[in-house]
Amino acid sequence: MGAFTGRGSVLDELDRVFSDPTSNAYDKAKRNKDLFNIPDRADNWLELVAAYKAAGVKDNQHWNDDYLKNLTTKNIYVIAKARFDGLTAGVPMKVYIHRPSMGSDVVVSQEDGSIIIDSPYKY
Repeated sequence: MGAFTGRGSVLDELDRVFSDPTSNAYDKAKRNKDLFNIPDRADNWLELVAAYKAAGVKDNQHWNDDYLKNLTTKNIYVIAKARFDGLTAGVPMKVYIHRPSMGSDVVVSQEDGSIIIDSPYKY
């Protein structure tokens, strides 16, 4: 199983931190929201990893090195901006994944007051 699937997956961890604006985990992330103000530049995935760690997301080296490191700088920027915007607005955030054959870009949308981050992932 990859980093995104199975018990204790990255999706579960992201959900734990970002899905409930009334939780202590979300509050910690919100206090660190400025770290998600990451530009589209070389190696910005390292900044995103640091922002996630500061927000309280448990480290997952496989996810960091095998997934985030290989996204485009634009996709990292899109994820970071969605996190920053969601934390600023105090709304829930959810992550969905899609096969890269259905598009290799991260797509951000809204659903029922939540921000949806839909990322390409080969599963």
